[in-house]
Amino acid sequence: MSLRFRMSSHRWWVVAAAMLTLLMIALNTSPVSAADTAVVQDGTPAIRQANENNGERPSFYGLVEQMPEGGQIGDWVIGGKTVVVTEQTQLNVMRGEITTGVCVKVHWMAQGSTTAHEIERENPSDCNRGGDDHGDDGAEVYGIVEAMPMSGTVGAWTVSSQVYSVTEQSELKAEYGAFDIGRCVKIHLAAGATDTVREMETERSYKCDGHHDDDAPPAGVIGRGELYGELKSFPQELVGIWEVGTLTFTATTDTEFKTKNGPFTVGEIVKIEFYILQDGSFLAREIKTAMPDWEDDNDGEHHGNGHDEGHAFGTIEQLPANGLIGAWVVAGVEYSVTEQTELNAKGGTFAISETVKIEFKVDSNGVRVAKEIKLKSPQGAPGQEEATFVGFIDSMPDAGYVGLWVVNGTEFSATVRSKFKEDHGAFTVGAYVKVEYRMVNGERVIREIETEVPPGAGDDDHIGEVESMDDSVMAAGAANSIWVIGGRSFVVTPSTRVSGALTTSDTAWVNSYVAADGAQVATRIAGVTLDSFSYMPLTRR
Repeated sequence: MSLRFRMSSHRWWVVAAAMLTLLMIALNTSPVSAADTAVVQDGTPAIRQANENNGERPSFYGLVEQMPEGGQIGDWVIGGKTVVVTEQTQLNVMRGEITTGVCVKVHWMAQGSTTAHEIERENPSDCNRGGDDHGDDGAEVYGIVEAMPMSGTVGAWTVSSQVYSVTEQSELKAEYGAFDIGRCVKIHLAAGATDTVREMETERSYKCDGHHDDDAPPAGVIGRGELYGELKSFPQELVGIWEVGTLTFTATTDTEFKTKNGPFTVGEIVKIEFYILQDGSFLAREIKTAMPDWEDDNDGEHHGNGHDEGHAFGTIEQLPANGLIGAWVVAGVEYSVTEQTELNAKGGTFAISETVKIEFKVDSNGVRVAKEIKLKSPQGAPGQEEATFVGFIDSMPDAGYVGLWVVNGTEFSATVRSKFKEDHGAFTVGAYVKVEYRMVNGERVIREIETEVPPGAGDDDHIGEVESMDDSVMAAGAANSIWVIGGRSFVVTPSTRVSGALTTSDTAWVNSYVAADGAQVATRIAGVTLDSFSYMPLTRR
């Protein structure tokens, strides 16, 4: 399989230089060198208050006495106080609908503010004591779990170097994933205590990130984050309001716009780095198109930037009655295999319980059409319980992370035992994720879901000869391998999109990024040929 790319002028020169190197090698000539998270609930930003009170956000408990007519935006009366609810206010309904007469906890935007950052329904008993968190109730702190009891939850917990005591009376909530080492949590201390936990809940990861850049943020900034997401709308002149995934951002004349992967287009995947302001709004630091445009020479069709494509690893559960053309079921997911599907059995035979890697595209009818299926080595272990699915988020739970997730048209269920990782941006619509799951009573239950850098969204492009590769270790979609292409080593992960039946001595294009440990991680690898590789400027479609 070879690819033809529509590239911007910047990427054209990078690739052209690499191709010149290959041509000079072919002519026996001396070579020339070519060489962090916001998470949302109910579609609104969730932010961390970084003030003089060790990250606390002022709050109080009260009964809802009055709500606006015909909606939720406007003035509420809660516990005798007027509370302003805006479009940025989060309404947490994990314990049930918020109506008049119920007990809620109000988190103010800031000290002295009358605007609510979040309103969450609470147990009726919580309203009996009333007051602010700095009075009858204890303070709130955020931190990363570093140590916890070996069994159960009662005992000593170490959170961001501080030891806290969880008792039988402590309440633990896992709305954003299970309690585990490395998890961000919010602790509500018992009244008058400095180390006794009244309530502890898992939180959105970036709330514990803090300021991780060396540069000083502008005044009024209380945090920062990044994400990859689907561009829903943006102003023609770029300065103004941008809607990406489920979040809204403000771009100013200070915002940096980068279009090396093509112009901004609704429906495309973009990367946004942003500040979180005191009032809860998001200010864009940098916005850039994240994925290059490519075509697949196999069918001549234009495939855009590929966020309707994905790949998966799992065991075959069902095959067509006659032959291989028709409906396949792999790890609980159905795929349509056509005459155009590349079937690579590597000398073996496609059969029930064999492990395969399947690349697919979701068509206009929502059908997952297989582009290529590879039979993997026995290391994939027939009958393996867990499977891996890699694609882009279509939808996710409105509140918390527990509930229904849809990735490239495929439904997955997250439970309180599921693990959530945001190492490469926040969860939002359009984010590229790897889902590890297993089938339980006919449902695809998530064991772990994590954000990844989308295919082609890395900052580095390289073209060279495939010198060594190891595709077998990815049999179950759970291991990394090292490939050497054009004299450079690349980490190939289960999330790397590898197109075509590549072999050593083939020429390949690699897009990659530098990981925290300094390794060059490939996001996409595709075979190219000198006679069919073409350079065309990227134009708005």
